[in-house]
Amino acid sequence: MMRGRGERPATRPSAVLRSTGFGDAAVEETARLTESIKELLSGGREERLGQILEDAYPADVATALRELPVPERVHVFRLLPPTQAGAVLSELDDQTLLELVRALDEHEVSRILDRMPPDHVVEVVEELPKEQADKILDLMEEEKSEEVQELLEYPENTAGRLMSREFVAVHENATVAQAIEHIRKAATGDDAFYLYVVDDHDHLVGLVPLHRLLTADPAVPVRAIRKEDVESVPVDTDQEEVARLVQRYNVIEVPVVDGNHRLLGTISVDDVIDVIHEEATEDIQRLGGVPGDETVLDPPEAVFAKRLVWRMINLGTAVLAASVIGVFETSIQALATLAVFMPIVASMGGIGTTQTATVVIRGIALGEMTAGVLRRVLYKEVWLAFMTGMANGLVLALIAYLWKGSWLLAIILGVALVFNMVVAAVVGTLVPIALKTFRVDPAIASSVIITTFTDVCGFFSFLGLATLMIRFLL
Repeated sequence: MMRGRGERPATRPSAVLRSTGFGDAAVEETARLTESIKELLSGGREERLGQILEDAYPADVATALRELPVPERVHVFRLLPPTQAGAVLSELDDQTLLELVRALDEHEVSRILDRMPPDHVVEVVEELPKEQADKILDLMEEEKSEEVQELLEYPENTAGRLMSREFVAVHENATVAQAIEHIRKAATGDDAFYLYVVDDHDHLVGLVPLHRLLTADPAVPVRAIRKEDVESVPVDTDQEEVARLVQRYNVIEVPVVDGNHRLLGTISVDDVIDVIHEEATEDIQRLGGVPGDETVLDPPEAVFAKRLVWRMINLGTAVLAASVIGVFETSIQALATLAVFMPIVASMGGIGTTQTATVVIRGIALGEMTAGVLRRVLYKEVWLAFMTGMANGLVLALIAYLWKGSWLLAIILGVALVFNMVVAAVVGTLVPIALKTFRVDPAIASSVIITTFTDVCGFFSFLGLATLMIRFLL
């Protein structure tokens, strides 16, 4: 078997250097490109604008397009060469992509997608409404459309959806000379890192790095120089697992196989970088109670329902915490000073929870949180919670005594604070792991479930102790 990877859009070295600059330099370069586009548009200098766009990196063009009104965005996009237009489409955020595709003729979009690798077409098509996506796929070349639809059949966020079906593979009995000749004839583009080796039934039996192939004896069969121990992933593997594999083994391309170990496709490191960025963004947003797929450019009506759901859930947990306070309403009425210190205990539990949950959730994402290290992690977090709780409790007790002149109130505050910090550590460690066990994203734990635990336990411990000792406090 011999297959060739389809040609991908080439990038210009100068543009790459500009776009991968550090910090503000890259932002400034993109800003200059945007200003140049606006000036040339207003001056009607389309020929010069076309030259600038052709020299620019697709990611920079995508950023510039998003700052233009839709009519100007469409006009600029139509000035791009077809191959570069496809690369720009892949770089656009969801909202800008939808606005642009809706403004373009569907035949025009299909012609652009025909020039893109199938896995990149999937990235574009999956963001479109189903009716529009189906119509565009029908207008595409039959072979390309079928390849895209095959990829779309795999579940979202799996290796199957992420992989490219275009790769370079040869039979294990082929010679090095035959393999090199095949690579010459195959349009491999710039990102073919390995030559894959398969048997009579397309089973993956090894790979050969290109540098090893070029230095080997041309008459030697590739099976003699192949690397047999190949890290591959099943087609249904979650994309986060693929990213962890790339990070752990420092590979730049991962083969994807079916249940019979037949080679189906490959996932390159640039796709993995996108996954890491996507998953990190999702985790950060969910830690703040924001839907994981929301962007700053989404229209308000598109995210209203998602935001409302989370805020209603948070409202429910706040009412639960308030109901605990209501149990001790008589004590608060008798000693109003208690109301002054309640937010402190709850707030300290909240920060303790955030710190613990952030570390644990990150450990889960990196694959570091296994059953074997759970006890060690829990011990570490409880020890830190107790020791920092003691230090903060002493400071708070001193402040309470100097402020209100009551050693008993100061002791109650200190004890409640230590107790709540320990609860925060235990819950912040165990709840994310429990959610992961039940296949619920643990990133949602910090903003809703764990905060509720610390609020309820903080109020209950402080007000409960105060109620028991209230006759000595009055």
